[in-house]
Amino acid sequence: MRVVILGATSHIAKGLIDRFLQRGGQQLCLFSRSPDNVRQFLESIGQVQAEGVTICGDYRDFSDGCYDVIINSIGVETRNSHNCDFTRYFTVTEEFDNLSINYLKNHNPNALYISFSSGAVYGRGFSEPVDEFSRNCLPVNQLQPEDYYGIVRIHAEAKHRAHPDLRIIDLRIFSYFSRYINLTDGYFITDVMEAILNDTLLITDSNNIVRDYLHPDDLFSMIVRCIQAGRINQAFDVSSISPVSKREILEYFTSEYGLRYESRRSSFNASATGAKTNYYSTCKQATRIGYMPRHSSMDSLKLESELILSRCQHSRKELVQI
Repeated sequence: MRVVILGATSHIAKGLIDRFLQRGGQQLCLFSRSPDNVRQFLESIGQVQAEGVTICGDYRDFSDGCYDVIINSIGVETRNSHNCDFTRYFTVTEEFDNLSINYLKNHNPNALYISFSSGAVYGRGFSEPVDEFSRNCLPVNQLQPEDYYGIVRIHAEAKHRAHPDLRIIDLRIFSYFSRYINLTDGYFITDVMEAILNDTLLITDSNNIVRDYLHPDDLFSMIVRCIQAGRINQAFDVSSISPVSKREILEYFTSEYGLRYESRRSSFNASATGAKTNYYSTCKQATRIGYMPRHSSMDSLKLESELILSRCQHSRKELVQI
C-alpha cells in the first residue's frame, strides 16, 4: 500500500507518520515545504533510516507519484501565527484539495482521499453538542471572521459529495492532542502546558467549556477503518469515548503537576471559529465502518501530557547542566 501525506509537518500528520511506521507494511511519501523539518521529526522518533519512506519538498511533483491513499493534513496556521490573514483559510484549503481531487480524477480513480475537516462545519452555535441532525445557520448578511473557517470546510465537504463516484472521506476533528503539539499554538491546553513548564500563573476565563480531545491511536484506528471501508464518499465526526470539561482539566493538572491558575471574567473570544461551550459531537456514524475509540478525552490529556512534560523538563535539565 502506497500512502501519501500532504502537510507532513503538521500536528496531526506527525502522529499518523509515527503510527504508520510502527505498523509497517506500507510505503510512505511525505510532502512538506520544509523537508528538513520532516527529517528532524523522523530522527526524533528514531525513524530517520526507515525503509519505504520518501520525503518530497515540491508539491509540483505530487501528480507524478503513484498512491493508493492520499491523506491531506495541510491546515491553516493557528490564530497565533496567521496574523489574522483569513484569506488563507480559503486559498490554502482550495489549492491542496483540488490537487488531491484532480489526482483521483486524472490518475487513479480507485485511490482513497482522506481529508481532515473540522467540527467548525456545524457553525458557531455550540451551546449544546451536535448530532447527526444538527444544522449550520449562517447569518449570510452579517458574516464575521469566526464564520470563515466553517464556510471553508462546508465548501470542501460539499465539493467532495459532488463527486459521488470518488472515494473521498472527510474526518471532522473537534479537538486533538498529542505529544507533538506546538506549545506556542495558543490553545487552552497548550497554555496549561506552558504554565506548568514555566511555573507561571495561568490566566483563564471563568467559562466551563467542554472539549473532546481525540487520542492519536484512536485517530489512526479511524484512518485504518477508512482504508478498509471500500468505496464510500462520506463525512464522519471522529470522537473519543467521552469529552472533558475545563474544570476537570484544571483540577487534574493542579493536583498532579501543581498548576497555578486564576479564573477571570472575559468577553474576549480566543477561538478563531467562535466561542463554543460544548464543542463535541454525539453523532456515532463512524461506528458503521467499525470505528470504536479506546480512549476518553481525559485519557488523551493524561497520557500525552505526561510525555510532553517529562520530555521538556528533561531537556531543560540538560541545558542547565551544560
